[in-house]
Amino acid sequence: MKVGPVYGQGMKKLAVELQYETELKVSDIATLRKEADQVWDVFRPDVEKANEKAAIVSAVEKRPPGVITKSEGYNFVFEKRPDGTWHCLDDK
Repeated sequence: MKVGPVYGQGMKKLAVELQYETELKVSDIATLRKEADQVWDVFRPDVEKANEKAAIVSAVEKRPPGVITKSEGYNFVFEKRPDGTWHCLDDK
C-alpha cells in the first residue's frame, strides 16, 4: 500500500492517492468498486483530517512473479462536494 500526493501542472496538488494491490481483475469494475468502497471507508477519515478535497483509491492487480512484470490498475476518484458529502466520479 502506498499513500501520497498527486500533483498536476505547475506542481499544484490535485489530490491524495492511496494505491493498493488487489487479487481481483480490474476488468471486473463492479466487484472492484465494492472493494474500493471498503478501502475508501477506511481511507476517508485520514483524507478529511488532512482537509483534502479530492482523493484517489487506486487498485492495482497483484503482480505475477518474475523479473519483468506488467500489472493493470484502475483509479476511483472521490471529490468532496460543497455540502461536505463525497462522491465518486464514476457515479454519474
